[in-house]
Amino acid sequence: MKAAFQPVFLALLVFMAGSFQVFSQGTNYFSENRYADYPIISLKENFFGNPVYFIEGEKIKASEVRAYMEIMPGDANKFSQVNSRMVAGNALYFGGLGVGLGGLAYLFSNFENAANPNRVLSNFLILSLGGGVITGIGANMKRQGVREINGLLENHNYLIRQEEILGPYLKMDFRQNFLGEKIDIYEGPNLLNKQRLNQIKQDFPELQSYLQSAERAQNWSVALDIVSLVSNLVFISYVAFPEFQSSAPSNLIIPLFVVDLGVGISSSVIRRNARNRTRLALQQFNFRD
Repeated sequence: MKAAFQPVFLALLVFMAGSFQVFSQGTNYFSENRYADYPIISLKENFFGNPVYFIEGEKIKASEVRAYMEIMPGDANKFSQVNSRMVAGNALYFGGLGVGLGGLAYLFSNFENAANPNRVLSNFLILSLGGGVITGIGANMKRQGVREINGLLENHNYLIRQEEILGPYLKMDFRQNFLGEKIDIYEGPNLLNKQRLNQIKQDFPELQSYLQSAERAQNWSVALDIVSLVSNLVFISYVAFPEFQSSAPSNLIIPLFVVDLGVGISSSVIRRNARNRTRLALQQFNFRD
């Protein structure tokens, strides 16, 4: 009976030894930083707010990003899901933009010689409002997607280079407030207040040099957001309140719309530039030699 159990006992010992060896290899895999060959992935938003990915300055596809992120399958799957939502958001964004531009073309071609200008104006407002709502939904989907993908890439880059980081690992996020967009900087999961950020700049003076152009872009972004808000309020007041129209020339509607549109586009460009510069500055700081 005892002899019969010996093969089973030996097989169990072999299995346990193999399992221990695999576990040890897994532990060493992380402790020896086997991810050293993986490249740092950079993100930049293009003119339309869509993410473009780079490795050492060379553009790569979203499918290649996902392949690199397979070291964390959960993050890779989430990246694919977010990317799909952004494609849908992009379609809504451009669809709404087309409706809005169609409304503008309708206004230009019919307003001056219309027998009933108020009817033309109301049709234009319906088209503009509908297009604005659709564009806003699409823009929000893209915006949220960029935030999530940015976070996934920050986590990925930290994972593959954590043993080489010389100081605090800084991350960024952005949010909308009443006056426009606010860029937040985090130390790990902790949001940095101004005092703590200044302290890090004192401890690591190179951070100030990296962030200098980014902070200038952020200041311009805030200023243009305020101008854009005022422009929106003036345009809405002119269109929505008859009292405002009666005290202003009737031919102001098109110039007001063009100014409002131009300020809105300029504000969007500056906001995107501020995000890109901040993202680049933090990456330069995190992975400096």
